[in-house]
Amino acid sequence: MVTAMRTLGLTCLLVAAQAAPLRGEATDPAMSMAPAKLDKQTCTLSAQLASLRQALLRGSPALKRFLRKQLRELAPAIPESELRTALSREQDPAMIEELTGALAARMARLNEPSALRAPLERATSDANPAARAAAIRGLRGTASVEAMTKLGGVDYQRLMRDPAPAVREAVVSNLLAESSQVYFGHDRAVSETAIAVALAARSGPAADPAQAARLLSEVSTESVGHQAVEELLSLLDGPIDASPPVLRAAVVTALGGVPSTESALVQKRLLEHYRRDSAKEVRRAILESLVRLAMTGAPPILESLRSVDSGLHAEIDVWQEALRSGLQEWSLLQREKQRLQSAAGDGSRSPGSTSP
Repeated sequence: MVTAMRTLGLTCLLVAAQAAPLRGEATDPAMSMAPAKLDKQTCTLSAQLASLRQALLRGSPALKRFLRKQLRELAPAIPESELRTALSREQDPAMIEELTGALAARMARLNEPSALRAPLERATSDANPAARAAAIRGLRGTASVEAMTKLGGVDYQRLMRDPAPAVREAVVSNLLAESSQVYFGHDRAVSETAIAVALAARSGPAADPAQAARLLSEVSTESVGHQAVEELLSLLDGPIDASPPVLRAAVVTALGGVPSTESALVQKRLLEHYRRDSAKEVRRAILESLVRLAMTGAPPILESLRSVDSGLHAEIDVWQEALRSGLQEWSLLQREKQRLQSAAGDGSRSPGSTSP
């Protein structure tokens, strides 16, 4: 903490110097290098927030990045009560997001889940949907799922039931960022939370199939447990017209990334569903997931499906050619398939695209 306080003092000097043009202290180019005028008020939280507010309105991209980063870096040295008070008084969504980010940074640095109580309260109770969405966005890139679990009371499933589309979009973006950027796809709790949120978004007053499909098609499922796999598989059993093709294709895509211990079960169910669901984008997604699950064992599986849909012969052909490359890493194999498809110019669509 002592080091943080020293850094705070040094950084205030730099913040003041960087923000001086915004306050009109050095508007003349000839004065741009003049020392900033400092007084004992310069380094208060309110002064930092004032500089950030002005920068967000009319500052350069570099200055915005600098001030945003500094507020988060200095948050552990700022009393939590000051940050909470500032957040409770703030009405500008852009500043709500920044103050939430500061509290989230404090939570991460000091292992203080309680620092998120104020942002989560704002995310669930503010009358302004833009403010609610901003409070959620401020948590992006942090271990927010774990913190919410420790706090109790509010989780992403609850937040996903918000009637405002902007709030639901923020929830999905947070979960995808946490999965890919914080845990690099390896955290079971985050992946299973994403699946639970997607399932919750399929129906109800705030149903959002598009966001549910986005979440399922992009989140990593490599670490999920058997129960989560069963929940995804259960979606294949319902009436075909109970969900749009884009959502059914996203479920299939999520199943394609499950752990190897679930591979045999999932392959069997996908083969059954290929014959049952005639939507082109769903069948393309199934072909891709079968290749991902079986890799070098995929060629005979693909051939067994050739007679089911003659319209997907070209899709099967390009997968077979990609498999003949011998590539053993999924992302490289997928890239090779896309390259071959583009070179062929046959008009085939990738999984998840809209069928004609």
